[in-house]
Amino acid sequence: MMYPWLRPVWQYWQNLLRQDRMPHATLLTAELGCGAEVLSAYLAKTVLCVNSDTEACGICHSCQLIDSGNHPDLHLIRPEQAGKQIGIDAIRQVTGQAMASSQLGGKRVIVIEQADSLGEAAANALLKTLEEPPVQCHFILTSSSLDGLLPTIVSRCSKWHIHCPSEIECKDWLIEQKIDPSLITTQAIRLNNCAPLQVLAFLEQEGAQQHLSLLSDFLTFIHPPHLGLFDTVNQCEKSGSVALIWLCYALMDALKCQQGITVNWVHCDQSATDIQRLSLLIPTERLIQQINHINRLRQRLDQHSGLNRELLIIEWLTDFMEGAERVY
Repeated sequence: MMYPWLRPVWQYWQNLLRQDRMPHATLLTAELGCGAEVLSAYLAKTVLCVNSDTEACGICHSCQLIDSGNHPDLHLIRPEQAGKQIGIDAIRQVTGQAMASSQLGGKRVIVIEQADSLGEAAANALLKTLEEPPVQCHFILTSSSLDGLLPTIVSRCSKWHIHCPSEIECKDWLIEQKIDPSLITTQAIRLNNCAPLQVLAFLEQEGAQQHLSLLSDFLTFIHPPHLGLFDTVNQCEKSGSVALIWLCYALMDALKCQQGITVNWVHCDQSATDIQRLSLLIPTERLIQQINHINRLRQRLDQHSGLNRELLIIEWLTDFMEGAERVY
């Protein structure tokens, strides 16, 4: 499925394919939930299609092999689990496949999803191949940002970015997916950065209720006598890595409230009153301090999957209550 917000990039790519100017390495960045993997998969299918240069035909032998998941010249790498790095062994395997001859006598395509999850050794191994790309081999990389990639890898790729649709466009698309319009709040869209697929999953998996429960427990904990520490931690564990993002949004909205900013709150619907309460409970200096702390904690947990997540969240919340300084 070609989502509407993907079409501008796809049309540019079609022009390059038509002119036989598609670069050997393409880097596509997008917010999670914008469908970067859908676009990269369609590009791979089109590159390998034997009937058309600009649109996968869907009926040739190559397209049918891709649809069945058995194309010998299409190789996909992604982290084995969320938060895990892509290791050097996986990169060595696909770079070897990139150097080998095509099994079908045509092109080869290497797709690396979440390329910002490459470990240092894996990134350096990939760089060597990108510096001297094999003939008739295309690399397609996806990433949520450029920050987690080696600058030298970025410099050797043609860079493209998928822009999230507007809030109105996102809502219209969700309505087309048969989602109850009463559930599609501005707050739900902003909590998910206007990434349509992310919003869709949020609404289908009762993310709104999880978010409200987390915010309620956090407010109970912040308010003296600071009860509900473990309720907040349990909610963080239940909601996964997104829980710290939600709490960060809440703190940032509370800071906006303190500064008299009344627009562009993430918590702009049913949670606005909770944010106003939060802004009265935390001094501005500590609020800024804890926004910095939670962002460092998120970065640390993202980079090191083996850490004890529960313990680190407990430490952060305890410091929050006591106003202590800690380097995360």
